[in-house]
Amino acid sequence: MKKVLVNAIKLHCSKGRVEKGETVILPDEEIAKINKLRPHIITVMEDVVEKPAKKPLLKRKRARNTNGTLKSDDPSTPNINEAWEDK
Repeated sequence: MKKVLVNAIKLHCSKGRVEKGETVILPDEEIAKINKLRPHIITVMEDVVEKPAKKPLLKRKRARNTNGTLKSDDPSTPNINEAWEDK
């Protein structure tokens, strides 16, 4: 992935329409393709390191007894919270 500066009036790429003077981050394969067809249209500025994807948060909901009332946490098990359960 590299950060590029657009030199043409407009550029249609995987990130949508980008206009002159704007910067956009594009994959190396797409940059190579653009440079092969129209080498003057972009200027490669710098490499960009991809950030690792965030883990999705677990959705939790209150645990209920068989009669529908809310469960309470059992104090004898400090590492487990019985009052909440994963969806």
